[in-house]
Amino acid sequence: MKPILVARIALIVFGGICVALPAASQSSRKADAAPVSITGRVSCTKFGRGSVSARKGMSVAQTIWYCATFQGGDYSVVSGNKIYRLEGDKNMLAKLAGQTVTVGGQIVPEPSDEATVALMGTVAVSDVAPSKD
Repeated sequence: MKPILVARIALIVFGGICVALPAASQSSRKADAAPVSITGRVSCTKFGRGSVSARKGMSVAQTIWYCATFQGGDYSVVSGNKIYRLEGDKNMLAKLAGQTVTVGGQIVPEPSDEATVALMGTVAVSDVAPSKD
């Protein structure tokens, strides 16, 4: 009976450590991130740096929302030749789709297996303000 009790306690301790590790790595990831302010047009990562053509029966903003919601893309901000993936409130980003905005946040390091040539990084959005065109 005693080895079973020891095994259960070890399993509970191991489970607690496994649960705590992701939280610790996320907090250090946020602490290491550099603050940025980027001005650009809110788009979808699937469109790259190109302009967005409205789908039949949709506005440009609706096309970007559709891409980010149903076609596996993420909201991004396109600033010149640079593209930044946006992490944040999807509802707020949907309202700003197609608009020129200034995004404030922190650059989050990209895992090397997900990075693409055109994508400059991910911005954890803390503030978004419409810009004057």
